[in-house]
Amino acid sequence: MKKFIIALAALSMMASCQKSILYSEHLYDNGVVAFRASSTGEMSAFLEESGPVTFTLASSVKVDKDVTVSFEPVRDSAAALGAFNKANGTNYWMLPESNYTLSAKTAVIKAGSAVSLPVSMDVNIDGFKNGVIYCLPLKITGSDSTLGSIPGQEYAYVVIRGYVYASAANLPGGSYFEMPTTVNDPRLQLEVCTMEIRVKANSWASANPYISSLIGVEENFLLRFGDISCDPNQLQLAGQGVSITSKAHFDTGKWYHIAVVADGVKQTCDLYINGVLDSSTPMGGKGINLGKVYNSKFAIGMSEKGRYLNGQVSEARVWGRLLSPTELINGQCSIADPVKEAQENKLLGYWKLDDENRGKDLTGNGFDGYAHGNVTYTPANIRCPE
Repeated sequence: MKKFIIALAALSMMASCQKSILYSEHLYDNGVVAFRASSTGEMSAFLEESGPVTFTLASSVKVDKDVTVSFEPVRDSAAALGAFNKANGTNYWMLPESNYTLSAKTAVIKAGSAVSLPVSMDVNIDGFKNGVIYCLPLKITGSDSTLGSIPGQEYAYVVIRGYVYASAANLPGGSYFEMPTTVNDPRLQLEVCTMEIRVKANSWASANPYISSLIGVEENFLLRFGDISCDPNQLQLAGQGVSITSKAHFDTGKWYHIAVVADGVKQTCDLYINGVLDSSTPMGGKGINLGKVYNSKFAIGMSEKGRYLNGQVSEARVWGRLLSPTELINGQCSIADPVKEAQENKLLGYWKLDDENRGKDLTGNGFDGYAHGNVTYTPANIRCPE
């Protein structure tokens, strides 16, 4: 039997709250029914391998006899999934028909209950693309009772996330990646910027200035662990016009997705850890220039010709736009089509530090990274998210 892991969001409707709103004009005296989903309508599952996902529907009232609720998959991606992506800042792909089988297109709420029996959907993840999150929109089409659906809330979205397994670069102190073609490139003179890295530290710097560099350019825009002004295991963004230190302290031997979202127009700068906001600060109006050189070029794992990271890095990115928290969470493991993202969504540089790509910029923008020192690569067995 194939193993699978399910993390299905089953957040119930708050029936009493719904009742007070919808029943104020007695529009739904006989009750309403909806999918049990998150506030955005998502029913999310993480799958390790092919296997079943289950979901349920719920009524705002207990039913006095068995009720059968009907629903249908919605294959028109522009009408359903496209609108959902636009409204929620997501980039889900339609789940191909060949990759799922619904056990039924009805759900039964038994007499005396307000929650349906589970409906099962077998999902085959063969052919799934790394970094893609797949989605199947569902729509309630009716019931064999007086239970109605709420206009605009007939939909739910089964979201299938697969774990990504990756190789990573070992940077044992003194090793790093440098991007020489970034120097003086006008594309890297930015008003707004998002910079991301997925990293695991082996140890912290133990000598002054206690800095373990992550990504960027010293004295311009640099993410790093440590400084004389904070603990060696705190995250810090340092650069012209901005300085911010994380509230969080980090652990060795643990993978983190770290991001900084800097808005030079609105003068704000935010640090995110695993997609969760950690700290915010105002920033100066000098802009962000990742093409400048201060002793050393744009690099991963090094700054100022030293201050090395002792750890592992699986990938890193730079965008010329502000990513939302949803985008940070959904994209933390991989990007499915970096060339398309570069052309359409201002992805400037995307570096997979694995045994296959070894720091090549996968956007096509030419900001290739080159390894220095004793860089080695792990097997492709690092799971994201952990």
